[in-house]
Amino acid sequence: MLCRMSFGQMIATAAAIFFVALLVALLVKLFGGRGPLPYFSQEFLVTRGEHVFYSALRRAVPDHLIICPKVRMCDLIGCSGEGWKAGYGAKISQKHIDFTLADADTTAIALAIELDDRSHRRPDRIERDEFVDRAFATAGIPMLRVPAAPAYDVRTLRKQIAELVEDTTLAGSPT
Repeated sequence: MLCRMSFGQMIATAAAIFFVALLVALLVKLFGGRGPLPYFSQEFLVTRGEHVFYSALRRAVPDHLIICPKVRMCDLIGCSGEGWKAGYGAKISQKHIDFTLADADTTAIALAIELDDRSHRRPDRIERDEFVDRAFATAGIPMLRVPAAPAYDVRTLRKQIAELVEDTTLAGSPT
């Protein structure tokens, strides 16, 4: 027995097949087809200028502290749900701090460090830096701003860190 379809039924069937094929193609595109992804390695975590500072910082930091480069602000400070809704969360979620010092045993946050190159003289960066300083002061985390330079004095850096890092801030345990 042969199946006979009317012209309208053939159009409806063709449209249904086309719709299903389109839906499958869209789902493959949305949920990762087998094609290559557009990513590549950045190779290094810090810039060359940041690396010069990092090398001096490694010699200046006491053994009980670890250095964490490029930590997002929202990993260091938080705000209430109302604060997030009011836009304060967005202000910290996409910014990072150049270096953070933390207790090696507990990971308690001890000090945030910003390396200020000449871009920090721009009006938009001055405004950003003022916000960052206020946010960290409000959260009770000390901030050290270091002008970018071709070289750094390790003894001076060690003294600046010692003045800002109190052993009592490192006694806390992770929450």
